[in-house]
Amino acid sequence: MPENAKVQILLAVYNGESYLKEQLDSIINQSYKEWELLASDDCSTDASLDILNEYALKDPRIKVISSNKKYGSAKTNFMNLFQNANAKFVMTCDQDDVWDANKIEVTLRCMNKQDQNIPILVCTDLRVVDEDLHTLDNSFLAYSHMDASKLTFGYFLSSSIVTGCTMMINQRLLEMMQTEIDPNKILMHDWWASLIASAFGAIIYLHQPTISYRQHQNNSVGAEKFSIARAIASLDAKKAVHQKTYQQATEFLKVFKEDLSTEQLEQIKSYIAIPSSSKLTRIGLITKSESWRKGALRNLGLLATVMLQ
Repeated sequence: MPENAKVQILLAVYNGESYLKEQLDSIINQSYKEWELLASDDCSTDASLDILNEYALKDPRIKVISSNKKYGSAKTNFMNLFQNANAKFVMTCDQDDVWDANKIEVTLRCMNKQDQNIPILVCTDLRVVDEDLHTLDNSFLAYSHMDASKLTFGYFLSSSIVTGCTMMINQRLLEMMQTEIDPNKILMHDWWASLIASAFGAIIYLHQPTISYRQHQNNSVGAEKFSIARAIASLDAKKAVHQKTYQQATEFLKVFKEDLSTEQLEQIKSYIAIPSSSKLTRIGLITKSESWRKGALRNLGLLATVMLQ
């Protein structure tokens, strides 16, 4: 890593040739220049690796650290990238978005105000755009009908509001992200980082969009405009995801059991007990685990997924 690079950017790539150059250009054009980009290609069958190598030749801050190795998912690719990171601050980057020119500067300014002795995660809002970068909504939160005022450990047991392509973590959180885990037991790298930061440090949400979050037919994870009809239609999918939150919580307990407080141990054990408990006791366990979401409609959705399992 270059001596002056305080920020490493982790970029997981798979068949991203359509938008990859725009993303890389937006990073090169950042107002903050002291960065290094670590890119990992997941055996793309298009020109993605050629594009990465082309940019690496032009800019020594760009490093292609993994190619011809199959990870099979963005999650696993990102978790491997974390193992290769060693900077004071680390950001994660999708292959198909466009960063605002001051994205690193804005996020880093906030990060520098925080206590670096505890794990810190800073994230921001997003501008939702279509594949041609036409704005659909200036706020991902508004578009998705979400509320970022609840950033507690209990909340992140059942839900997530952190979008990985906006987050920056500090070195203490990076060290904890590098703890050995079974990646098949977690939902996504950003959700795992959120659990760690909410349990042992802090999450700061900036209500400023710093990225154009591109929506297209090949998104791994995208923005979904909230409506009651859409929520009902996607209930089965949400139940499947929610079921995996118990598996993720079990892995978190296994890895960090000795570090959790007595209260946190009670929370996470209560949450893990929900699917094997009677439906009469599940509401009590949600309350005991403090895993209620923010807002009546979101909590109705949580109840539906919990009670119909």
